[in-house]
Amino acid sequence: MSKKTTYLIGILATLIIGFLLHWYLCYDENCKGKSHVEKTQNTKTTASTPFRFEDGDTTIRSNDNFNFSYSGHTILQPISEDLLSCVNEMVKHLNKSKKLNITGLYNKKEENLSSFDNLGLARAESIKTFLIEQGLNDNQVSVNSKSEDELEPNQNGILNGPYKFSVGAVDDTSKNLEAVKASIMEDPVLLNFAPERYRTDLNAKQRKKLEALAAYLNASDDVRCTIVGHADSVKSEKLNMALGKNRAEFTKKMLLKYNVDPAKIKTTSMGETQPVASNKTAKGKAQNRRTEVIIN
Repeated sequence: MSKKTTYLIGILATLIIGFLLHWYLCYDENCKGKSHVEKTQNTKTTASTPFRFEDGDTTIRSNDNFNFSYSGHTILQPISEDLLSCVNEMVKHLNKSKKLNITGLYNKKEENLSSFDNLGLARAESIKTFLIEQGLNDNQVSVNSKSEDELEPNQNGILNGPYKFSVGAVDDTSKNLEAVKASIMEDPVLLNFAPERYRTDLNAKQRKKLEALAAYLNASDDVRCTIVGHADSVKSEKLNMALGKNRAEFTKKMLLKYNVDPAKIKTTSMGETQPVASNKTAKGKAQNRRTEVIIN
């Protein structure tokens, strides 16, 4: 074999060995890493929904948002500085001349563990509470809810911004408050209870009355109320007095969910002493098991 042939074979062998070493190292280190990155990117299916507030020519945005766990009703923490800055800017824009309506969104398939009729209302109330803590007046915020079947969580089980904002003018406060007061005085009954019970699940009508009372109490520093608990005459006078007090305290607890100052609410009991119907019938007893409100 000539020297030239031997030289060419050596070069070829070097190239083959170099190729094999490169393939081996790439496969073990770089290629596997690249494959992992591509797989991770492909699993990202849901983008987050950014915070957005619009009113006329004003638009306030944040890359963060008020997020909730699927079937959850409290805002996930922490709140970013960027979102907090946008919220403060929004509150400043609303000032006292505009009203913010928050529509909480929910999927009927979600499990509702809140004390509200649905998770949409619970989420809207959670956002409302946060905005009030940032300086928005209670009478500037209203809440409602809407079910959306297409509402689905991302791959981490999180709902990004499950709500909507809308802006309107604040009502004539004095006229509105007088109307609320008149309505409360016309029908002061807040809740009714099952026999021997001092807790109850609120229906839509009862919740609406509590919301109206809360708005009335929050609108003025001078307004106070007394919640009076009542009972039928089935148990002893002493037990009925205690039952009435517990019913009043439960109603106060429900009212505090709407950010009412506890100092504005006094509770007391009249037991069985002030029936509004006969205790000789089941219907009459049901009417007597109640809480009422007195505006002070």
